[in-house]
Amino acid sequence: MRKKLLVVAIAVICLSMAAYGTIAYFTADDIATNVVTAGNVDVTLKETAIPAEGGEPVPFEDVIGVMPGTEVSKIVEVENTGDNEAYIRVRVEKEIALAEGVTGEADTSLISLNVDTQNWVEKDGYFYYTKPLSAGEITAPLFTTVTFEAGMENLYQNSKATIRVFAQAVQSDNNGADVMAATGWPAE
Repeated sequence: MRKKLLVVAIAVICLSMAAYGTIAYFTADDIATNVVTAGNVDVTLKETAIPAEGGEPVPFEDVIGVMPGTEVSKIVEVENTGDNEAYIRVRVEKEIALAEGVTGEADTSLISLNVDTQNWVEKDGYFYYTKPLSAGEITAPLFTTVTFEAGMENLYQNSKATIRVFAQAVQSDNNGADVMAATGWPAE
């Protein structure tokens, strides 16, 4: 009987150890959350002018009373206000609205801009800045003056000339070898 009792006791101990062994595993659990934030591209168009009396550039304001043969200060630059390097392009539209009651064909070629052809390249109606612009940087001026040709006739008296400037940017990283090869420009 002792032998039976000993066998039963050993069996109970083995069974309890087997049950204890299956319950005694250590466990661990972990979740990794990785946030990837996309970069951004943003620009601000800067239009300034040198006052007639000279000095530092001030914000550009409309000019009244311009006569033929006059050169007006208008400095156009683009600032990269985004966080990433970008390619820049600018489109310029010139328009002349003749005075009320005046008929004729206005010739916008009588208004000229002194475009910087060293830092900007013209193609397909846009001026492209030739190098990528880092965050916080400002382009060299696209132009600094607007000239009204001396040959403007009476047709242009009391007319209004408008120069509209539109700036666009796209990422430069992984986007072509240079600004002329870049893709993804904003649609107009």
